[in-house]
Amino acid sequence: MITILRDAGLSRLIESESLERLAEGFQFTEGPLWCSDGLLLFQDIKAERTYRLGTSGTLEVLREQTGAANGQTFARDGRIVFCEQNGRRVSRMNRDGSRVETVAETWSGQRLNSPNDIVARSDGLLFFTDPPYGVEPAQRALHFQGLYALDLAGTGPAAVRLLADDFEKPNGLAFSPDERILYVCDTARYHVRAFEVEPSGSLRVGSSRVFARLDPGQPGGPDGMKIDRQGRVYVAVALGVWVFESHGKLLGIIATPNRPANLAWCDSDAQGLAITAVDAVYKVRLNVPGCLPPFTP
Repeated sequence: MITILRDAGLSRLIESESLERLAEGFQFTEGPLWCSDGLLLFQDIKAERTYRLGTSGTLEVLREQTGAANGQTFARDGRIVFCEQNGRRVSRMNRDGSRVETVAETWSGQRLNSPNDIVARSDGLLFFTDPPYGVEPAQRALHFQGLYALDLAGTGPAAVRLLADDFEKPNGLAFSPDERILYVCDTARYHVRAFEVEPSGSLRVGSSRVFARLDPGQPGGPDGMKIDRQGRVYVAVALGVWVFESHGKLLGIIATPNRPANLAWCDSDAQGLAITAVDAVYKVRLNVPGCLPPFTP
């Protein structure tokens, strides 16, 4: 592993100077999600498969024909909620891949674009992004790319609320440790935005700000994102995983062999960072634990 633009802060964070390759031979890996029993779930978008990787390195296909499933997290009931890029909906399933059902595919009677990534808040409210990656322009019903809140306890159209529609291509998202700040990547604009979030799930009016601008000097804007328990922000971008202090200072970049797409905290101490990067899945060990999804079983 090579780290660049590195200062002493990043040096103290990294436990090992090498990336561990967990699995390889895929088409385009995404959506990693760790379970406390040691299993790591992740997607191969182009192959339309969900994989399950065991602690001993055993790999099995959990689901096929996934609708190009992408980001995923755990709901309050322990089931997995995931975005279907080509299916143009948010769905959920049991941890063994059974009982798949749609939970959101429209807003205000209009079909969603192409849900991309999703996170849960500790009260069970879900937040997801809806860029246009998996839909042709002529098929789109919505002519904006939104950030939404999804209440699985609600019913009908009111269960899906539009929070913001001024993105070009919203992508990865993550909460600060206290859940007061929601960070959202806008891939096309090469920046990460930060919003203050009300207890209701609405965004505080006037709170939007650009948290960080990321210009790798080559194609590949910010994609997936995770936060550690001290508030640092880790963003998958061209060149590798960019690490920022909570106030926006860039500490450095953890370089990866291929462009990373998404991240997940893993290991029993939550100090492993799983990285999906094109044809492979990697892990780097850090000296600080990350914020696991609130309903990690």
